[in-house]
Amino acid sequence: MYALRLDQDVVALEEIVNETENLTIRPFLLMEGGPLFNIQKRLGVIKKDVPFTKRRALVAALLTWFPLLILSAIQGRAFGNVPVPFIRDLSAYTRFLLAIPLLLLAENILGPRIAGAAEHFVTSGVVIEKDYQRFDGLVERGLRARDSILAEIIIAVLAYSIAIFAFTQTAVHVTTWYSTHTDNGLSLTWAGWWLLGFCTPLFQFLMLRWLWRLFLWFQFLARVRRLDLQLFPPHPDQAAGLGFVGEAQRFFGILLFAFSVGSAGVMANNILYDKIPLKHFAPAIAAYVVIALLIVVGPLILFTGTLLRTKRVGLHQYGTLATTYTGQFHKKWIQHKNPDDEPLLGTGDIQSLADLGNSYEFVEKMKPLPVDPRTLIHLVITSLLPMAPLLLTVMPLKDVMKLLLKFVM
Repeated sequence: MYALRLDQDVVALEEIVNETENLTIRPFLLMEGGPLFNIQKRLGVIKKDVPFTKRRALVAALLTWFPLLILSAIQGRAFGNVPVPFIRDLSAYTRFLLAIPLLLLAENILGPRIAGAAEHFVTSGVVIEKDYQRFDGLVERGLRARDSILAEIIIAVLAYSIAIFAFTQTAVHVTTWYSTHTDNGLSLTWAGWWLLGFCTPLFQFLMLRWLWRLFLWFQFLARVRRLDLQLFPPHPDQAAGLGFVGEAQRFFGILLFAFSVGSAGVMANNILYDKIPLKHFAPAIAAYVVIALLIVVGPLILFTGTLLRTKRVGLHQYGTLATTYTGQFHKKWIQHKNPDDEPLLGTGDIQSLADLGNSYEFVEKMKPLPVDPRTLIHLVITSLLPMAPLLLTVMPLKDVMKLLLKFVM
């Protein structure tokens, strides 16, 4: 009976493959659209099917860090003459030479993963033929939101607002390459005006745009969840066939790394020049890691109700199947009710019994979230890794290396 059921599942799988191999699925390309993307396309910065992401990352770094160096050098604040010259400002390196390029390069990593995960709903058979049209409509709605002019204007306004607020709250309280502190307040240098007028808003814009894209991805998942999803409790991914969604989330670690890199430079400046001890930032770092995990993984709780219900039904179904099969096995081989006198040696009944036990065990191990614990560890590490150099402000490099090795081992 169990072998017959496996044969039926194989036939069903072949039907799914035949249905989807000729299906044209509209790709869910969250990275290839939006007003700014279209402007760059018209200017030739982005060409059809060639986004030039690496080139744009390099140009973004040159349009931020290099002009700041030139402007601060013109006013004699690049290499000295002030407590914090440009060349010694760690945040200028981390935000403009590292974080901004990473936020742009992340498009090459996350774009294909998100599109692939969306397509896999259909190619894997989780979304069946009767819902193909609805699924395509959900992709269309997501892409329309991606191209929203209003959304990108709001992001730009928020970027400038946050940049100004962050400048007043996180700037070091000494005279620097970008500002002069006097009794009457703060006055900006030429480099300071470029920093506040273009560089910092660009950094904030890229971060906020990624949060918007993340929201659109989870909105898409929330809508897909309402379809008649074909989920199977004994699936080896322990998520009834939705494990690929959690796997896609792992690649958001590059964004958390970029966010952390940008923040680490600002904290380093406060530690070195404002003499704020590292332990003062410990609660903020811990809160950041928790919030980052909630933003990236938390919305997957959308599937929790579906997975728990699938697990509960699966335990009943496979429990009934196990009772039926083990009962017949017991009668045949223990009570010797074997009408065909089949020999025990070489029978496939024992292997089928073991396979049935494995299937039931997979159902028992189903997770309430379609995410592997290793993904959570990966995201925590990528969030904290850029903060590790800050330990050099409170302990020698030798001790820091020993601590990192203990953590890794």
